[in-house]
Amino acid sequence: MTTEIINSPVKKFRRYIEMNKDHQAYSDFKEGINKGLDIARYTFEENVDKFSLSFSDEAGVVKAKNLQDEFSQLLDEIVLTKKPNCSEECLDGIYMGFERSKKIFEDFLQEALPVEN
Repeated sequence: MTTEIINSPVKKFRRYIEMNKDHQAYSDFKEGINKGLDIARYTFEENVDKFSLSFSDEAGVVKAKNLQDEFSQLLDEIVLTKKPNCSEECLDGIYMGFERSKKIFEDFLQEALPVEN
């Protein structure tokens, strides 16, 4: 993949994540959600070459579903343990951020791979 093809989806997904972060997080849980969204973003950026985001003749619905499944699997494989500076609420928030990022990724795919009804 060329750098331009990679950077465009990365920038778009980064924008989606930033739009969905709570910029006035006031609790460990909400801070955790923001951290989970950031981890999901970094995971996508590090693995973008594994995602086939080219626009081919493949059915859009099937392609979007496969990409969504790949992204969800990457996030589901991340195991976090409670650390001294991370409360249980923060850890719960991180996992909630992962779940939220899966929905954000779905929205991102709908824009990146428009599907005709």
